[in-house]
Amino acid sequence: MSGDTELLVLRLGLLAIIFAFVLAASLGMLTGLRREAPRASTAPGRSTTGPRLVVEGVARTGMRPGDVFALAGEMTIGRDPSSGILLADPSVSGHHATIQRTTGGWKLTDAGSTNGTFVNGQAIDRRGVLLREGELIAFGAVSLRLHV
Repeated sequence: MSGDTELLVLRLGLLAIIFAFVLAASLGMLTGLRREAPRASTAPGRSTTGPRLVVEGVARTGMRPGDVFALAGEMTIGRDPSSGILLADPSVSGHHATIQRTTGGWKLTDAGSTNGTFVNGQAIDRRGVLLREGELIAFGAVSLRLHV
């Protein structure tokens, strides 16, 4: 083999190794993303005790009617993965609302969401509203019922 041919073979070999590395890294990242589950605090469950929001109606989410989000302290509600209650629906804003325990019960406050937050069909604002047992809350196209 001549010097030019050897150099060409080495270059093609290096190119093949780089291509294989990039392909393996890309596939590894995609597989890791598919396996990543929501954090326990954000994922709906089926618990029937304690203060909770129960899914009533959903649009384009993986949630089902009857799924439960346990309530504790102060929680953000939204589409952002950092939300305490994660509602992965396009009609829900990243940081849609907050719900917090007060001496008088649970207070719900809209966080300036695009599609609004509604309690029993009535829009609420940044001042918030004190919730009562059984009230229906809508965040975009997702509706949840409060049970305390």
